[in-house]
Amino acid sequence: MAAYPGPLRDEPLAIELHNTAYAADGAVVDGLADARAAAAWLDGLGARLPEGGSGRRRRPAHDELIALRAAIRDALQSVTTGEQVPRAALDAINAASARAPHSPVAVWRPHDAPTAAADVHGATRADVVLAALAADAIDLLTGPQRADLRACGAPGCVLLFLKDHPRREWCSNACGNRARQARHYRRSRTGS
Repeated sequence: MAAYPGPLRDEPLAIELHNTAYAADGAVVDGLADARAAAAWLDGLGARLPEGGSGRRRRPAHDELIALRAAIRDALQSVTTGEQVPRAALDAINAASARAPHSPVAVWRPHDAPTAAADVHGATRADVVLAALAADAIDLLTGPQRADLRACGAPGCVLLFLKDHPRREWCSNACGNRARQARHYRRSRTGS
């Protein structure tokens, strides 16, 4: 399996899904262009995805992942521009979240204390993954991190990030460097 070539930056899962449409060399690249690319992205997330699920279907269908990404992109971009989140996006996110209802269960291990696990009530592994991505989007849309959601300020960048420092304006150091270089170039051209 090939490694995912796009950005994975330890952002929340919903932002990572949003950021699978990214800019490279001045063009927007679809990091989930086909099932192989989607599998590489899911593998890149690795341990960040929840455990659980049953059945033979281990990964979400490519079209399901693309549809959820579209809904999450619409919702998160609406937040960054101060617009109302489209109802269709919320409906799609809520439907994906409902695919794997879960409840805590205590698991007994002989000679050890009980541990907590999650019962996903017969959901497939694919359902668990889609539900986790959607639940993360719901947390971003409704929780305190909503105020920290930002679009990268670098020229040509289409990524989102959570602002974790008061002076952060870019999704990565590379974008920050590009933005500073562009600002320096503009200043040197105007003579100020």
